[in-house]
Formats: sequence, C-alpha cells, structure tokens
Amino acid sequence: MKSLDFFLIRAQVKKKIKWVKITDMSQYIMGKNCLFEVLRATPERIIEVHTTHRPGDELYDQLKKAGIRIKEIGKKGLTNLVDSESHQGYVAKVRPREFVEVHNFLQEDHKLVLMLDSIFDPHNLGAILRAAECFGVDLVVYSKNRGTDITPVVSKTSVGASELVPMARVSNLAETVKQFQKADYWAVAAELSERSQPLSGFEWPEKTLLIMGSEGKGVQQILSRKADFHLEIPMHGQIDSLNVSQATAVLLASKVLNSI
Repeated sequence: MKSLDFFLIRAQVKKKIKWVKITDMSQYIMGKNCLFEVLRATPERIIEVHTTHRPGDELYDQLKKAGIRIKEIGKKGLTNLVDSESHQGYVAKVRPREFVEVHNFLQEDHKLVLMLDSIFDPHNLGAILRAAECFGVDLVVYSKNRGTDITPVVSKTSVGASELVPMARVSNLAETVKQFQKADYWAVAAELSERSQPLSGFEWPEKTLLIMGSEGKGVQQILSRKADFHLEIPMHGQIDSLNVSQATAVLLASKVLNSI
C-alpha cells in the first residue's frame, strides 16, 4: 500500500437549516466560470463586476441583462484587486456568503459531511470544493484557524463551488467530530496507518463524517484517535501518493457509488 496525503468531510443540508453570516472574509471572487455559477445561483450576492471585457462577450451581456453594475478597467487593475493574474478578465465584488451553524445542521436528517483539517493550499481547497459540489456533499466543515480561507484563488479553482457548497467554519475540529458522533455519524479518517483498511470492500456508514488531512502531515492525531474507521487508498503506480483534492474525489466517488 502507498500513501494518501489528504482528508475531507461531507453531509446533507436541507432548506430548513439556519445560516449565520460571516463578514470577515474576502469580498471578491474571480474567473468567468465562477462568476457564471454565482450569477446563475445567487445573483443577488453580486454587488458589482470589474472586467476587461466589452459588450458582445456572453458573460458581460448576461450581467448587463441582470442589471448588475459593471466597471470596465484594465488587466493590471484587476490583478491588483485580487493579487492574481488568473482572473480571466473578471473580478466581482460580492456580499459575504452565508455559513451553516453545526448545531442547526444536526437538527436535520443528513448523511454525509466532509471535514477539512489544515488545507493550506488555496488551489487544493478549490479543487476539493469542486469535487464536493460535484458529488453532492451537503456540508463541508473546516477550521477558522488551521488552513486557508475562501480566497479569490479558491473561488476560481473551485469553478464557483466555493460559493455554492454549504459550509461551516468552526474553532475546534475535535469537538466538532464529537458533535457529529453524538448525532449518529461515523467518523472516517483518510490516512495511512497500522489501523487503516483498504478502500476496496469498505462498507460506508449511512451517516458519514469523512475527515481529510493536511498536505504532508495528514489528519491530526487528536482527530485520528477520535475516528471510528481509518481508510487508505491502495496505490498501484510508481508515484506513491495522491494530493488531497484527488484523494477526496476518489473517496467521495466511492461513497456515492456505495450508496446507489
């Protein structure tokens, strides 16, 4: 068996869930695909759009039709707004997204939660959120203090999933694991250890809290000790590891297929 580098959590959120607004995060998102998704799903969040594009561009025309204020500025101006050249000519100022409170979430009947422990690379976080949205993850939980927050780079890499997937920011991951276990979730830590069992043949619990760890150190020991199961992905190639976003996609796909 070869190593697995990273870990996540997933659950299901219903419309009854109450949301709490976080006001201290970035107010900018970037990238055409990301902005397309926000425009489609929650256009009311878009305050204004800065762009190098002109009328005739599909996204520009859709924004104009929706009555959203557009400011045409140069490429350097966009780069300065988000400290990145990967904006594809679009940067939007948006109202802060809403976050789920775990206590309220647990009042409803959900099945799968993804917990992220110390994911510091914004590209990895973005790719993880994209996988979470694609595989129907109902809630992503991450730490306020350990890892990157939702940045413009995360929003672009996630292709807008960062603005769509239900998320909860918590101060203590270990206590949060206990909360989910008390609500009949089984905690599954993705890691390579003596306790780990191969993914093949694993019977996923109906209510699962999947814990994905950091780029390098994996799941913290305090979280690993609390886990009910430990999973590893068997490797058969010459490269002996997956990055966290790839590993997350593999595990989420396994869970989804197991539920069919």
